[in-house]
Amino acid sequence: MKAGLHSVAFIYLAALAAGSIMAISLMFDITLMVAISMVAIFVIAIAIVVITFASLIVNFNKTLYRDQGYLTFTLPVTSGQLIFAKALCSFIWLILSYAVAIGMLLIAAKSIESYVGEEDIAYFKIVLSMFAELPSVGLIIEAVSLILIKIFIVIVALVAQVFFAVSLSNVKPFQSASILWSIVLFIVFFTVTTLVASYLQAYFPLSLQISAQAVKFSNNAMSEGGIAFGIADSIFELIYGGVFFVLSAWFMNHKINLK
Repeated sequence: MKAGLHSVAFIYLAALAAGSIMAISLMFDITLMVAISMVAIFVIAIAIVVITFASLIVNFNKTLYRDQGYLTFTLPVTSGQLIFAKALCSFIWLILSYAVAIGMLLIAAKSIESYVGEEDIAYFKIVLSMFAELPSVGLIIEAVSLILIKIFIVIVALVAQVFFAVSLSNVKPFQSASILWSIVLFIVFFTVTTLVASYLQAYFPLSLQISAQAVKFSNNAMSEGGIAFGIADSIFELIYGGVFFVLSAWFMNHKINLK
């Protein structure tokens, strides 16, 4: 967690600075500064997620497959425990980065509503009103729980792809430029798994539909006036996420030559 903080602290400070500038600009009605700070917030929100991903790749590679790996692999733990510990920290940082990025955009959109007009933040209002119109607290909890489960599955799958890409990039013939290959392999894995998940959602369109009336199963993969979560693609994400974690641990034990 401390290593992750060292990697992303500066971008969170930049987010705080941009938010403070926008707040002051709104307070004193400085239109130009509001526009500039809004652009900065949008860029920083994207940068937070990108930099977090990059730090996961660099830290995982550095602490396992570079000089620090000679110490890491002498610890009295299994490769599976190492993977779990690093996956847990990565999961926390990714959740935090997504939450901060989305929060920045939502707060900025609400803050400058008078400048950009109602139509530009209509989507956020639709989502919020959907939860407000749910008929019971139990249904709200159920809807939020499903959303959190889906977020959990997606992030676990992403972390698994990152770890496997880094592990695979440290075996021949990729070892000479492992960081570059880590990025390339991750893009390849992400593209392939996303395409497969899309096909599964298209050919097995069973989904969970969250609407203002209920949370229900549907044979339509598209949203029916709310939010739709595909079941087939979520199962696929869990399966390949588990496989990638297992393969990463296997590579750590059998195929890695530390640098």
